[in-house]
Amino acid sequence: MLTSIQTGEPLAFLNDGVLQHMRVGADGGIGVKYMAKEDAAVVGILGSGGMARTHMQAFTAVRKIRRLQVYSPTPANRQAFGREMAETYGIEVVVCDRPEDVYKGADIVAALTDSAIPVMDGSLLEPGCHIVNIGGSGKPDAESLRRVDAYLRFGDAPAPVGMPDLAFQDEYIAWEARPGSPKHGDGRRARQRAHGVALPDRRVTLAELVEGKRKGRTAADQITYSERGNLQGAQFYAVAGRVYELVKQAGLGHTIPTEWFLQTIRN
Repeated sequence: MLTSIQTGEPLAFLNDGVLQHMRVGADGGIGVKYMAKEDAAVVGILGSGGMARTHMQAFTAVRKIRRLQVYSPTPANRQAFGREMAETYGIEVVVCDRPEDVYKGADIVAALTDSAIPVMDGSLLEPGCHIVNIGGSGKPDAESLRRVDAYLRFGDAPAPVGMPDLAFQDEYIAWEARPGSPKHGDGRRARQRAHGVALPDRRVTLAELVEGKRKGRTAADQITYSERGNLQGAQFYAVAGRVYELVKQAGLGHTIPTEWFLQTIRN
């Protein structure tokens, strides 16, 4: 549900399935833009669903991709995805029968699945690659993390205004700051959902990169990792706002009268 920040008026009801793929794919594209090698051209992907599609769209927007190596467990799905990517981007596509084959010569390795456990194998990463991970509890496997030289984190959620002691690393304020709860809530779901800072000693933020204060990759053979964006609420309304503007321009959708959401009864 998108509302006006000026008036609070309801602006649109949008199915977030497509927006979800768009915003997470954009995360991956930003990571590749700032952290991958400038000449990165080969992508290895685990997964062939909606996330894989939007990540390929983002990757091709920031690097000259010439080859895709893809694996997913269902042969028909990976074959269909491979054909679609070859036709859409005019690139060489290799549909792999084994997951380990996607790593060979890959400059970008992306695990883009809905798995509840990590599916990436850090022992197979080649020097100089950049990794992206979706699913698997939010982080890649322990070996991948161990081998990472530089880690892009988009930033930390700010504390509520006037309440600096409620600052924390992820954006689950609803769980962390409930009335009557300890500082970090009861901890159960908050800890399950919040990813935290994976590699604090190797972290660089997006603001630092954009402002030129730090560099992400400093050598061609480094392995880099960009986290799925943790400021998810901001991403949703940014993407939804742009979609709303484009929908209005195109004359799409169905208009719902604002009067349906108002009342004239006095309190």
